Amino acid sequence: MDTMFESQRPAENKGQPTARMMEAFHAVMDAGSVSAAARHLGVTQPAVSRLLKQFEAELGVSLFNRAKGKLSPTPEAHRLSVDVGRALDGIERVRRSAEDVRRHGVGRLRVGVTPMLYEGVLHGLIGGFLANHPHLVLTLENGLTDTMIDWLLRDQVELAFASLLDSHPGVDTIPLVETHSVVVLPANHHLAAKRSIRAEDLAEVPLITMTRRYSSRHRIEQLFRRAGVPFRLRAETNLSRTICDLVRTSEGVAIINALTWGGSGLTDLVARPLYPRLVNRYGVLHLADRGFSRPAEQLIATTRRYLAETMPDLYLGEPS
Repeated sequence: MDTMFESQRPAENKGQPTARMMEAFHAVMDAGSVSAAARHLGVTQPAVSRLLKQFEAELGVSLFNRAKGKLSPTPEAHRLSVDVGRALDGIERVRRSAEDVRRHGVGRLRVGVTPMLYEGVLHGLIGGFLANHPHLVLTLENGLTDTMIDWLLRDQVELAFASLLDSHPGVDTIPLVETHSVVVLPANHHLAAKRSIRAEDLAEVPLITMTRRYSSRHRIEQLFRRAGVPFRLRAETNLSRTICDLVRTSEGVAIINALTWGGSGLTDLVARPLYPRLVNRYGVLHLADRGFSRPAEQLIATTRRYLAETMPDLYLGEPS
């Protein structure tokens, strides 16, 4: 408060003005009279007068001259009104934030997601989720599963949509989808006539896969080793859509996750199941010793409903 006001009352006797006192003062300054302020606040005139006197007593300064039943603001009141207005704006922001927390939980949600799961799952639902949570700030971080484990343990994300192939100490999982790998090839390729393709069928075929940074690549190589078939790498990349483009423009075929293929929309390519089957499980990773914020719970529920409606053959759970 202004030092002039401080000098008019010993510090040890000062109290704390309440928000209601400041609201009454602000209403009188805006409306010009106690009666008008009382109507604005929905209270009686004596209630406003009492709040004003309490406000003056707490501050230790006279804010109004009282003559013939009328109030006229002192110069001190005019100087104080600006700061009171700012304080009330701050209180209103706190009230709105509290209401947002009550209705929607915390106002920010940080989520990690692999590129494949974003393209295959979240891409189809995230717009509707944000539309239903207009006050939420969503942070989406793309990365590999191992990177997201580190993010979870460092509290950089609350949830991670990723592979469930491996277990990690301190991290729990919510299974969502189970898929298998497929061979993607041009519709006019000679192997397209087969209903399924075995590793032996690919012995002389150039292959396009994900890079070795992905666990799926290692599992594919192991499948070829067990079958005693050479792994003839033609190209590798870290994006499944790029893999499909490479199939279209080269003589190679690709081995990718069926979930990714399901969202490719490429009519000049076909996919055939790979045998022996390579099963892939995906879901939500989260810290084992921590509960979910409300937005996190709602995103998980939205994802479950979306998968149950759009991918019932792949979905592992019941819609929540």
